[in-house]
Amino acid sequence: MFTNLKKYFFLPVFLAFFLPLFSESTPVEGLYRYKLENGLELFVAENDSAPLAYIEIAVRAGAVTQNPQNAGLFHLYEHMMFKGNEMYADQDAFTEAANEMGQIDQNGSTGIDRVNYYFTIPSALVRRGLEFWSYAIRTPKIDNQELENEKSVVLSEINADFTDPDHIRAAAIYKTMFPDCPWRLDPSGNPVVIQNASPELLREIQKNYYIPSNSAIFVGGDVKHDEVFAYVKEIYSDWENPSEALPFARTVNKNPLSSEKKLIFVNPGLSDKIIQVSYYLRGPDGEIDIKDTYSADVWVNLANSPSGNFVKTFVSDSSLGIPESEYIGAYYPTRRVSGLISFSAAMVNDYKSSEKFNFGFGNAPVAKQTNLNPVEKSERFLSVLKEKAIPEMTKKSLFFKDKSIGFVIQQLEDARIYEMESAESVLASLSFFWSSCSSDYFFSYDENIAKVTEDDVVSFVKKYMQNKKGAFIVSVSPGLWNEYKDLFLASGYEQISAENAFWQNDIK
Repeated sequence: MFTNLKKYFFLPVFLAFFLPLFSESTPVEGLYRYKLENGLELFVAENDSAPLAYIEIAVRAGAVTQNPQNAGLFHLYEHMMFKGNEMYADQDAFTEAANEMGQIDQNGSTGIDRVNYYFTIPSALVRRGLEFWSYAIRTPKIDNQELENEKSVVLSEINADFTDPDHIRAAAIYKTMFPDCPWRLDPSGNPVVIQNASPELLREIQKNYYIPSNSAIFVGGDVKHDEVFAYVKEIYSDWENPSEALPFARTVNKNPLSSEKKLIFVNPGLSDKIIQVSYYLRGPDGEIDIKDTYSADVWVNLANSPSGNFVKTFVSDSSLGIPESEYIGAYYPTRRVSGLISFSAAMVNDYKSSEKFNFGFGNAPVAKQTNLNPVEKSERFLSVLKEKAIPEMTKKSLFFKDKSIGFVIQQLEDARIYEMESAESVLASLSFFWSSCSSDYFFSYDENIAKVTEDDVVSFVKKYMQNKKGAFIVSVSPGLWNEYKDLFLASGYEQISAENAFWQNDIK
């Protein structure tokens, strides 16, 4: 009698324990979603084409969660995750354990919207792989001597960025377009913060951000979703959140510039025959402007059509020297709170001069023009963009002439289908959107992109581009700069340098 009573008494508890094994449905075949009681999300993509399993753990952190006092600590913490933990005493033991599993491509990265760690192992070892990352993310050792050693590694990376032309240019863009918080687009951080980092400060990063409600696990390959969830529940369910979650400081300034900003960057890697130009505007943010991000994706596809009105407007203008459609483009990457719209082009410098004369400022000789010199060509690009190309995007008869919106939407849907061909590519996209928007954004993307209308795209252009002030950046070779420096400066351009591009130099 007692045995029967015990059996029926524990039946509800037994069912309650196994009830979460039923995943939430998703519109992607073979992709399953779970959520533990502590808020940790799990996504499993089944694909038995090879006996391998991809495992990634991601955290909503990185540059987006930085402030001037901790900028760089997320980057440093990412490095320290590989330095040993409660199970593996040091980096050698950590690496040896991963190698024993036959790991492929073990790595970690600190980006703008997330920090993630990942590897690929034989699928038979998926439980062991999940446990491996559990120790790493939950019990990092953060040894003081190891920290001092790793500081030098991170500092060398940052110092290399300070001399890299691409990083200098990018830093100037972010500082210009996000003057209130440029550090939230710079995962590398501040050398001073890195130098002064202590184990206690890194523990604060762990306490506030490396928590289950701010994290997700992605598993894909030759696995069974219910088995993976059982492992995750067993290993991660006792991972606790802090008593109070740290609030996320949002940035919503869509009009950072009160007037047009013109910058000139001298790139030693450029030829005298090439002039690169880019124009930047604030765009929609994934966290608060979700509907606009769908319109942005359709707009990008339309704008970059080789036979579309936008591209033809620039390529057909012979004075600009844009040789073909691939040398002009419009871009928009979805980000959590730092969306940017940009236009870029490479123009051939075919300027030929004869008789020298003076324009009337200073004593700099300027060539008499037989076509457009680099300064005039740059100004011409900006004028065409602001006065012709962007206004014409608001005219349906012109902007949608080359492609119907239905055709564009079908292209986007086809691209998504191609993306779903491997478990790892599915999860890479899902992880990106999980951090910048949400997992729901990823799963409802096709449904919402199909709702975008021509009016939505036109409204998007009017809201974010028409009559807005942006940053115009011209990149030239040292030779062209030496020849046209005075003319660029007289035309209102400010020179970008390693000294003024980086926000770190402004912090006292």
